[in-house]
Amino acid sequence: MKITDVQAIPLNIPQKMKFASPTKGFNTESDGHVLVRIITDEGIVGLGEAWRLTPRAVATFILEALKPRLIGADPRQIEVLWRKMYLDTFRYGRKGMVLNAISGVEIALWDILGKACGAPVYQLLGGACWQQIRAYASLPPYENPEDAAADAAGRASEGYHLVKLHQRDLESVVQTRKAIGPDVQLALDVNGCWTPREAVAMARRLEESDVRWLEEPVSPMDDYDGLRFVREHSNIPIAAGENEYTHFGFKSIIEKEAADLLQPDIIKAGGLLPSRKVLGMAEAWNLQLITHSFYYGPGVAATAHFVMANPLSDEMEINVTPLENDFISPSLRPVAGKITLSDKPGLGIEIDDDVVEHYRIDK
Repeated sequence: MKITDVQAIPLNIPQKMKFASPTKGFNTESDGHVLVRIITDEGIVGLGEAWRLTPRAVATFILEALKPRLIGADPRQIEVLWRKMYLDTFRYGRKGMVLNAISGVEIALWDILGKACGAPVYQLLGGACWQQIRAYASLPPYENPEDAAADAAGRASEGYHLVKLHQRDLESVVQTRKAIGPDVQLALDVNGCWTPREAVAMARRLEESDVRWLEEPVSPMDDYDGLRFVREHSNIPIAAGENEYTHFGFKSIIEKEAADLLQPDIIKAGGLLPSRKVLGMAEAWNLQLITHSFYYGPGVAATAHFVMANPLSDEMEINVTPLENDFISPSLRPVAGKITLSDKPGLGIEIDDDVVEHYRIDK
């Protein structure tokens, strides 16, 4: 089997916001998507998704830098092709857009392998560890505590076992805890906004709200010495890793003892293969691992397959704000807070070509 074509299509699909006043910049970025298709000479097509920031730029990088390195190769040699993409792009960078692009391609290779073998990807990753996936509700940021608490309460009533806020104020957390009650878990992601000492002070104030984890509290987000300081002075577990890349990057988090919970993002960190290597590191160092997955396309499917084969946790983040139109089928939106994967080969999804053509932004 040989690769005959690689396609990367940037999309912009608006979200259907529940309230009118979320922080606009954050959610405008969430409207972007990069769909990856890899075509083979045997008619098998692999689907992938790259992280969405600057979708046109990511798509262009895939077409100009990665595609020439893939044409004619056997798509089933995932380790070989990943190393080729990673090592050949050294001068382009070791984090950010380059790894986002590599991730999207790598996921499509796994889809091809699964389809060629007639097996779902999770079977290729070691087999199912769970019957279902427990999704947790990841909310958008809101301008006021009342909207955050109201949305959280609604998600709890839908069956989610955990709600994650993207707020930076104490009042939102207090009101949300009151709204969801004591039986639904609560996490907080502040996307790197405090100094280490500010983060420690806030963590102490958050303890009364029974926060399961505090995510990326320190700016810059790769200040792992600062993150370790927070971890050493906080009773709330510290989560990090959604903005780290490959197993090489996670080595730094672990060596610095900067986090209790690792959060690799499949379409950022390099794909399924590097994320499985991070899983092995987490297991060896007795750390928790729950993936990050704030997106909607084939990356959701890839993450779900990873979670099915993750012995450390059956939990998965879901961006609960729906899109104007889904571009994968099934959409893998949770039902009563749960996701059930089929046993279809590969990622088990199809693309809605009409939606893609309507929302693509490269024409």
